[in-house]
Amino acid sequence: MSQKSEKIHCHLERQDDELRYQGQRIDALEIKIATDYAAASRKARDRVRQAENTARKWRCCTWLAVISLMLCVALCLTIKVKADANKPDTGITASEPQEDYENTSIEAALLEKANVIEDCTVTWYTEATCGKKPGDPAYGITRSGMPVVEHLTCAVDPDVIPLYSDVFVQYADGTIEQLWATDTGVTGNAVDIYTPDYDYAIQCGRQSLTVWWVGP
Repeated sequence: MSQKSEKIHCHLERQDDELRYQGQRIDALEIKIATDYAAASRKARDRVRQAENTARKWRCCTWLAVISLMLCVALCLTIKVKADANKPDTGITASEPQEDYENTSIEAALLEKANVIEDCTVTWYTEATCGKKPGDPAYGITRSGMPVVEHLTCAVDPDVIPLYSDVFVQYADGTIEQLWATDTGVTGNAVDIYTPDYDYAIQCGRQSLTVWWVGP
């Protein structure tokens, strides 16, 4: 074999070795890529399963919380129904305000121990009908020294109803107004109720009503 042929042969062998080496590197790289992909796939599947388990646990906890809340509401309603069923009858409906019920109870208790005047003469008066002028220092001042107050002040005969007594007047429609006897100026079984409206006083006129009073 000539020297030139030998060189060509050696060159071809080197190229063949290089190709085999490159092929081995490619095979190793492919194996590494496949291995990494498989590992990444396993990790992704594990994360998906973990997320699904977490979501399942949250759904279970949510349903348990909802069921517990519904049971608590049902229990509270049952207790309330039983309490309402055992509550004594107070003579008022559930729609009546608690304050009205308390006021009614207080008035009823007072009327039980009150003194009653049947056919009591009831009239109405204003500051202008007391014989005092607006410039008078005593204008609008009652016998007790206190100023007149609408829906509170009334005048009585102290020999019949003591001053500072609680006075209850029952009107024709059955309603009862509570007043305070802080003024005088009437005689006998009579009550004069203060109002700031002169026309209203004239309109009410003179009435014969049932009156109760409780001493101070």
